[in-house]
Amino acid sequence: MTRKSKIISVLVGGGIAIFIASYLGAEKFSDGGGSPEVKESRELLDSWGGETSILIQAREKLVHALKVDPQDYLALKELARSQIAEGYINNRNVTYQKNIYVVGNFVPGTLEQAEATVREAIRINPSFAEGYVLLGYIQYQHSKLDEAAKSLAYAEKLGTDDPWLQLNWASINYAKGDYSSGNKRVERVLHSGTTKNNVLNTAYEFLISGYIRTEEHNKAVALYEERIKQNPNDAWLRGNFAGYLTNTLGRNDEAIIQARLALNIMNYGMGEQTLAMALYRKWADMVAQGNAKNGEVYFQEAFKIFPVLSEVMAYGASSPVGENLAKALVSEKGISIDAQAEDGSTALLIATNRNRVNQVRVLLDLHANPNTRDTNGWTPLLSAVDEGNIEIVNMLLAKGADVHMQAPWNGGDAAFFAERNGNTELAAKLKALAEK
Repeated sequence: MTRKSKIISVLVGGGIAIFIASYLGAEKFSDGGGSPEVKESRELLDSWGGETSILIQAREKLVHALKVDPQDYLALKELARSQIAEGYINNRNVTYQKNIYVVGNFVPGTLEQAEATVREAIRINPSFAEGYVLLGYIQYQHSKLDEAAKSLAYAEKLGTDDPWLQLNWASINYAKGDYSSGNKRVERVLHSGTTKNNVLNTAYEFLISGYIRTEEHNKAVALYEERIKQNPNDAWLRGNFAGYLTNTLGRNDEAIIQARLALNIMNYGMGEQTLAMALYRKWADMVAQGNAKNGEVYFQEAFKIFPVLSEVMAYGASSPVGENLAKALVSEKGISIDAQAEDGSTALLIATNRNRVNQVRVLLDLHANPNTRDTNGWTPLLSAVDEGNIEIVNMLLAKGADVHMQAPWNGGDAAFFAERNGNTELAAKLKALAEK
């Protein structure tokens, strides 16, 4: 995996784990609703919250509809949605230039299969605007932003009032860091009068994400609470809220409550991991308060759910509220501050990748090694230079980061990456240090 795409978003603060079902929009507009089986499958997919049984029912109806009429392009579109849902695993972070955005992590071949299915629907009906809307969504999930934009632009040209056109455009805007344009797209949807739950959920998720990016946390919390009042049985909504509370705000008691409520509604992996991280952080807070004995019950519960402490250190300690967890894992459990996740990432490397200046400082003060590589060969210094984050570069250098270490794929050292990115002043500084 690439340096940026390796971060598991459910364990990393500062963002929202966006549930894939929210995006699988299917309201039918200008071309009618299709056969009864297609309508029923659409309603099932719209209601899907991770339940395998719903996907099985939807697929059975669609398979039958396509046996009756192999040219049923509406059934093919719903089949593509079903394929996406069936192949979804969790979320991952990727980058466009310097901007980090979230896409789904899928079983290999899922998106290719879904794209082939929706392209067949478009072949049957070249004027199928909603097919191009879904195609754009699939291309976005593939991180093919320019191709996705072309598909959405063609859908606009054909004409459709599908709200997912606006929301998929907003996804691209946000991925490219154009939050103003993205917000305008979302506002169009909210002002459209739609009552579709999955449409509204996505629109509100975007607004919440915007508040988080601008650090308007009171607004984000209030919006989450409003949505939960409207949808008290939405497990993913509560789970996402729990993740935000623990990963970004460190409000672990509230996070534990929300995560438990989510799991009471539906038992799902991401919800369990969110609960585990909140429990680990609650334990760490109690250790920091001198109450390690009473806090151990939280650690033990978390350990039963997610026992890989190297991952907990790497992902949990790199979050904006990771200091107590880092200290407790070192002092109470003997876990190295340089413990590596499966891909070799340390907390310091992840915090550097995410440009978390304060957490980099915390980890360096806890004697994190600035020269540990991940499996791809990235070091914190190479990453910070590549990001152009001078403040983090200087902190790493002050703590002994080796300017001679090279990237194994091209032999470039820190000065090389600075020069490649046009930062001549930093490149000169690094070259001078290397010559000493």
